[in-house]
Amino acid sequence: MKKIFILCVSLIFSTTILAQIETKISEELFISKLSDKVYVATHYFPWESNSLIVRASDKEVVLIDTPYETSATELMMNWIKSTLGPERITAINTGFHIDNLGGNQYLREKGIDIYGADRTIKLIDERGSQTQQQLISWLKPEQERIKKAYESMVFVRPNKIFKIEEGIVLEIGELTFDVYFPGESHSPDNLVVYINELQLLFGGCMVKSLSSKNLGFTGDANVAEWPNSLKVIQKKYKTAQIVIPHHGMWGDMSLVQHTIDLLTKK
Repeated sequence: MKKIFILCVSLIFSTTILAQIETKISEELFISKLSDKVYVATHYFPWESNSLIVRASDKEVVLIDTPYETSATELMMNWIKSTLGPERITAINTGFHIDNLGGNQYLREKGIDIYGADRTIKLIDERGSQTQQQLISWLKPEQERIKKAYESMVFVRPNKIFKIEEGIVLEIGELTFDVYFPGESHSPDNLVVYINELQLLFGGCMVKSLSSKNLGFTGDANVAEWPNSLKVIQKKYKTAQIVIPHHGMWGDMSLVQHTIDLLTKK
């Protein structure tokens, strides 16, 4: 009976948090409310990308990754301030790609601390410009406005650096953010963030949505190690009830298995 009760509670929680109320901020930016503490900011520029907004307490908000560029990041931050009213905002970058940290310039100009791994710093220096040019090359001629935004983008490093192999645990407000590197995957520095109190895993680019039919861009990926890294988080975060991918719809831990299947299919 006790096991049945726990299962029912988990199912209710999952169903509730997967429900969403979507707010249109602009033609390219939408914010979905999953619960009173959890919001997903989805930026289309022109590709879809998710950032996570977590209300850690009445006074503190944590942002995991940013929209692609500064103007959308500013719009998102204005919404956070007017809707959630935090006294303090902390950010986390889970990788060196533009969909992880394209809004860092705006955040640092506003004095917001950004946590990131030492390897992310190294990759920004070594591959940042190459990544920027790769993104621009995918754009169509009619997307000139977006092209100009990417051309003017400045890579800004996170300012709170930790060793990637050690990870970091941040206790902010009422919540604990376990920032963890399970091994190489979509990029050599992809991190995940687990919030135990919410049973929520931000899988970032390491995890694909259920609608994904392929791995997407793999130019920086370690495809051989990627499934092993996913198996690590499968075991470590098996209590997760909701998983947020960087691109596409969120769900549960089946997203992790789906990504493994994509990697290992013949």
